[in-house]
Amino acid sequence: MKFKPKKLGLLVGLALAATGSAAADETTGLTDDSIKIGVMGPFSGNASSYSKAEIGLMAFYQMINDEGGINGRKIVAVQEDTGCDPAKALAAAKKLIHQDEVFMLHGNSCSGAAVAIKPEIVDAGLPWIVAHAVSDTISVPPVENIFHGVPTGNTNGEAMAAFVLSKPDTKKVAIVEHSNDWAHSYSNPARAYLKGHGIEPVAELVMERGQTDATAQVLKLRQANPDFIIGALYEAETAIFLRDMKKYGLDTPVMGTAGTDLENTLKRVGDLDTVKNYFVLHPYVDNLDGPLMKKWADMIHKYYPDEELTNFSYISIGSGVALVEALKAAGPDLTRSKVMAELDKIENLDTGILSSTITWSPEEHRGAKSSAVAGFVDGQPTVLKAWNTPY
Repeated sequence: MKFKPKKLGLLVGLALAATGSAAADETTGLTDDSIKIGVMGPFSGNASSYSKAEIGLMAFYQMINDEGGINGRKIVAVQEDTGCDPAKALAAAKKLIHQDEVFMLHGNSCSGAAVAIKPEIVDAGLPWIVAHAVSDTISVPPVENIFHGVPTGNTNGEAMAAFVLSKPDTKKVAIVEHSNDWAHSYSNPARAYLKGHGIEPVAELVMERGQTDATAQVLKLRQANPDFIIGALYEAETAIFLRDMKKYGLDTPVMGTAGTDLENTLKRVGDLDTVKNYFVLHPYVDNLDGPLMKKWADMIHKYYPDEELTNFSYISIGSGVALVEALKAAGPDLTRSKVMAELDKIENLDTGILSSTITWSPEEHRGAKSSAVAGFVDGQPTVLKAWNTPY
């Protein structure tokens, strides 16, 4: 085949352009002294309290910058609001990728929004660390550019069941839950874990959202006489359930989800005796006001002095620690591929804030595979590894 000079020149030009585009994709969002990272979160709307997770993450970035950055580069956070809405999240992701041209993405509260933007991010190929949303479908099956930096729904459900079975002589377990997908994301993995250990629930009951009386459920549980109860209930219904348990003399321990906060539940029920046998998932190494969390609280308040701290404020920081480790290891000649390769090498990383270490590999991108539990011990909130075993 013979090519005319003009046609040959055009083909060479297209090939060079394609090569240049690929190189640009690998280093998009980088300068000699900066790394541009897109941070999406619900900064407006009814779920805006979740954005505290992204505020904590951006405070961590600022601390890293004040310490000199990473291999000569400082992090530039580009913030976009998702409103916890899938359509708005997709628009935010497209803006960050195609208009702001960020190097990578980090953050994301709200699983529905995160699931909605996944195809766009897979197609774009830039690294994305999910730092708050918990749906397993975001990172399962694994794709090379998406990494989960918090315990997922399956991990949380298994952690609940594991804690229940850590109590000696636990043979009879009951489940009370809402009928929605949120509750099932906890209860179904818990059921599977129990079944794997030879235990079928002695009772499986529904308490719907908005229900103001749990008498029927509590009386059925009294009859079933379980050793432990798994409660996949939101905080308001949890308080009602615990009050009615006390009212009818049911003193069985209850294992709750990450959707309830131990201290807030105490405030709702009004007395310690009602919650003395209530336990919740707790992803951190200490109580929120404990000495091991003070460093992180002080960090957030240094950069956001008026920020009110909650359980959400700290959840994204652990994945930030992991990212910094990968960026350092990737070296000054940074590319997206190098960062993803280094993330895949992270193994048993103690972040100093999450109760779980982080491990990623090409075969598994759910990095945090366990969670601690919090409960009242001698009247004080205490972080536990297992029954009667402080963290």
